Amino acid sequence: MPAGKKDKKGLDNVFAEKDKEIAEYVDQLKRLQAEFENYKKRAAREREEHLKYANEQLILKLLEVLDDFDRALEASEVSRECETLRSGLDLTSKKLHGILEAEGLSRIEAVGKVFDPLKHEALLVEHSDEHSEDVVIGELDKGYELRSKVIRPCKVKVCKKVN
Repeated sequence: MPAGKKDKKGLDNVFAEKDKEIAEYVDQLKRLQAEFENYKKRAAREREEHLKYANEQLILKLLEVLDDFDRALEASEVSRECETLRSGLDLTSKKLHGILEAEGLSRIEAVGKVFDPLKHEALLVEHSDEHSEDVVIGELDKGYELRSKVIRPCKVKVCKKVN
């Protein structure tokens, strides 16, 4: 084979090798770009999820105040002598409920519902034939969800059948 043809074949091989390397680098770059795009999307979702529940600790603290307001309202119903106090407590309670609801808080219904360990915490069990098995028959503390996430389960009394 003449020297010129041999050199051309050698160059063709070098170019083919370089083309192969370029294709591998382009493929690797495309994969890295796709991974980076997926990372950005995942980070945005995680940031959004964090912001969605950022107020959870504050709301948990406010729930204690809300419980005190509710207890005061219940106690004031027994004695009508403090009607002005009751009226003020009622307005404050409604305002606090409104603020918390606007933040995504909702109360978990318990009494009359089937016991759900994800939403209810059983503190007492009462043996009875008057109610269905595993039905919540009393609520000791209210439970709450923040945008469908249980942040405080209801503390409840559950019915068990008499054997």
